[in-house]
Amino acid sequence: MKKSVRIAIFTLFSAALFAQEADAPVQVNDLYPLGPAPEEIDPEINEAVEEQVSNIMDGLELSEEEKKLMEQPDAETKTDDASASGTDKTDTHSEEPAPKEEGEPESEVQEVQDESAQEETASEQEEAITEESQNEEAPSEEEEEESEEKKSNSPAGISEVPPKKRPKPIDHDKAKAAEEKDENEEVPENNRNTIKYGLPSEITKLLDELMANEDPRFTEEIYDLFEVTENIQIQQKILEYFGKLEDPCLENFAVTILNDPYDTKADVVKSCFEYIQKVHTKEAIPAVFTILESDNETYFNDTLSTIGEIGDAQSALSVAEYLERDDLSDAQRQTLMKTLGKLHAVETFDKIVAILENEDENSFVRMYAAEALGLMGKMEAVPVLINAFKDANPNLRQYAIKGLGEFPQDEKAQAAILQGIRDEHWKVRQEAINVSKKILDYHAIPYLMYRAENDSERIIKEAAISALSLYNDSNADRFLKEMLEKKVPDNIKIKAVIALLEAEHGEEEIIALAEKALSDVRMKNLAKGIGNELAKRSKHSYEEICLKYLENKDSDIQNIGLDMYKNYKFNGVVEEKIRSIALDRKSNGSVRNRAKKMLGIEDEEKKESEKKD
Repeated sequence: MKKSVRIAIFTLFSAALFAQEADAPVQVNDLYPLGPAPEEIDPEINEAVEEQVSNIMDGLELSEEEKKLMEQPDAETKTDDASASGTDKTDTHSEEPAPKEEGEPESEVQEVQDESAQEETASEQEEAITEESQNEEAPSEEEEEESEEKKSNSPAGISEVPPKKRPKPIDHDKAKAAEEKDENEEVPENNRNTIKYGLPSEITKLLDELMANEDPRFTEEIYDLFEVTENIQIQQKILEYFGKLEDPCLENFAVTILNDPYDTKADVVKSCFEYIQKVHTKEAIPAVFTILESDNETYFNDTLSTIGEIGDAQSALSVAEYLERDDLSDAQRQTLMKTLGKLHAVETFDKIVAILENEDENSFVRMYAAEALGLMGKMEAVPVLINAFKDANPNLRQYAIKGLGEFPQDEKAQAAILQGIRDEHWKVRQEAINVSKKILDYHAIPYLMYRAENDSERIIKEAAISALSLYNDSNADRFLKEMLEKKVPDNIKIKAVIALLEAEHGEEEIIALAEKALSDVRMKNLAKGIGNELAKRSKHSYEEICLKYLENKDSDIQNIGLDMYKNYKFNGVVEEKIRSIALDRKSNGSVRNRAKKMLGIEDEEKKESEKKD
């Protein structure tokens, strides 16, 4: 319908409304053509309306066609309405096009019909999409049964919280060894006061020292501190401390947190995961799986790592289902590979082989797939891993060697590991050397000696020297002793010293080298390095070299002599030398004070002063 015709009709209705309201006000829905037929309207009103419409029509610039359309009766429309009504009665399912309005151009009728057709098509498409969506959303009975079966196989649930318990009885051998390292008798009491009254930074520092010394003497005090502290750093450090001692006294706390971790700081929750792994709390498995299966992925890697340490056969089956998921990140899939390997989930062997051999797969995922195959221990993995060792990616070669290290009796695996020691990439060489330390293949000794002397990377030289000490082989021992005399960097000589000390060989040669270093100021760093290693293993036969360190004029060297005395309380000349240092006012202040504390000379002076008073 043209714009001018629409304006005319609108004006007509407006005029009719004005006329009716002027003479006999009525409701809008009583107006023609929405209300009664024209003959039922008051003739005077009708005449006024027609006159007004006539005036309006005369003022409009209408074409002849538009004037005819305006003047046509609505008989055709009525006929069409009746026909449509009859059609509705006979067939309620059929839909006829909308009837042509009286005075409406043919193009507009077609437009209405097109719109009706489009609406019908859109409605059909919407119904089809809805039906398809319903089909997708509504799983089949088999899928529902499979889903329910998976849920029933899952260990997820609320873990039974272990009862509260005190720390394990103190290991007296470790306690005695730790006591021998105390510089004076006041150390135990000072430590207890730090635990009771110290700042968080002081307490965490002390806990680090206790862990380094494997000191179990203060477990009761530390446990009591854990019961009352609200400090997150202290909680984490105490969880770490008892985890290192493998003491399950905090299982109650850790499992309670894992049953409902979302109101606790993430750092504490992660410490609970690590603690559970260290003490192997299998009661935590349901809680760990519940976190794993939740929508919150904050602890996804933590849960998998924990399951890898404490999981069982059922855990392996449940974790294996995650191989089917395509929504995991590469980092998550890496952790999944390692976990399946630790769980020896052999039912996933073929799938993991496929992942390893897929060159389009993420390289780190392939790396951990290689490690997982080795951990599963199936001999079928050996040829797969040897083939992976041929890959151009050094990271994949490195982890192929790591996997092959799980098959120490297989000759082909051993041959590949030997080739790894001479691989072009240092990471592969390092991994092959580490594996050789574990499997102790004596064929590796000449390879290790060559790398110790000639490798371009210092880290590889040191790794090879460290490995040689484990073989208890005369050729390896002779090679290490010769390293002490060769013109090599000090760090390499110190590594050779460590290797020989760990093998309990070469003590005479080591002490001779220390004496030589003490006599030459240019060799101070070497003297310090050897002295520190001797102090860690101090014993009666080191008395003479301890005295020589104390007699040196350098305060750093003297302190190393005091370290030797602290770890093994020499009597006689060594103790007398320490006393002389403590009483000599010309001695270095820090060395003198330390010597006085070691011998308790301050207490003696205090007592003498009190007697005089």
